[in-house]
Amino acid sequence: MTQSIRIYQQGSPTVLQHETFTVEKPSRGQVLIRHEAIGVNFVDTMFRDGTFNVPLPFSMGVEAAGIVEAVGPHEQHLKVGDRVGYFFAPGAYADRRVIDASALIKLPGDISSEQAAGLLSKGLTAWALLTQVHVVQAGETVVLQGASGGVGSLLAHWAKSLGATVIATVGSALKAHIVEGWGLDHVLRSDEPALAERIKAVNGNVGVDVVYDLVGRRTLDASIGALRNGGDLVHVGNASGAAVADTALLASRSIRYIQPSTPQYVNSQNQDMAASELFERFRAGALGPLELSRYGLNEAVAAHQAIAARKHTGSILLIP
Repeated sequence: MTQSIRIYQQGSPTVLQHETFTVEKPSRGQVLIRHEAIGVNFVDTMFRDGTFNVPLPFSMGVEAAGIVEAVGPHEQHLKVGDRVGYFFAPGAYADRRVIDASALIKLPGDISSEQAAGLLSKGLTAWALLTQVHVVQAGETVVLQGASGGVGSLLAHWAKSLGATVIATVGSALKAHIVEGWGLDHVLRSDEPALAERIKAVNGNVGVDVVYDLVGRRTLDASIGALRNGGDLVHVGNASGAAVADTALLASRSIRYIQPSTPQYVNSQNQDMAASELFERFRAGALGPLELSRYGLNEAVAAHQAIAARKHTGSILLIP
């Protein structure tokens, strides 16, 4: 029997239900994969808590990596034994699943399943944000609100490797101590007063070029205040709660406001190319060390509680 995590109602982490079922055979255009590692992402909590409406019951998780165990009729792209990963296909919280072959990315031999499950969703998000949404240039000043998390840490290291001045904010003294070891230009506490003024003070009292805000309610006003006129506000997440920007103020200052999602910029046509670039940056050390926190598949509730408590840095995995 196959194990999976589904929800029948939206709410707190306790709505996550551990179940067993019999997995079907793959049909045309599909493969059966055995997961070796499953990525846990902030978007998972939004599907779970009702931020996003989903049809119920809903199979949780969007990212995983593992091994092809069976292929559907006439499948030519993949074969049994291939190592694969994917970054946005609901149903990942399971030890086995059937999935469309078009969603899968072949993994190179030097990238483990754990690395892929910790990198693909967050890393391809970073790739989109840095190379598509706002193309970061050497000499620009970049602010990362929420730098200690999975996406934030990759953004911070990657932007620095591109020659940008990187100002990172974090929510606690412990996280500040960790992030200060990354070699960034400045690390600030996001809960300190007059945050926008502190950001501009370390930037020579001028506004910054782009802010990537992963925190939301707690930081969005400071993000706007820290930007130069004509800068870019990239509102990526709401770890502290949903926030609404003052669009009239943004327009008056010619600030471009973007609320991107990864599937807008990464799809079946370019995902292999984007993943290849991501893995190359990882091999080169441009993304920093990959910090992984591991939970068993049956510990999905505890993993979601850890996200809510914001007690981890890096990526969280479920291991079947």
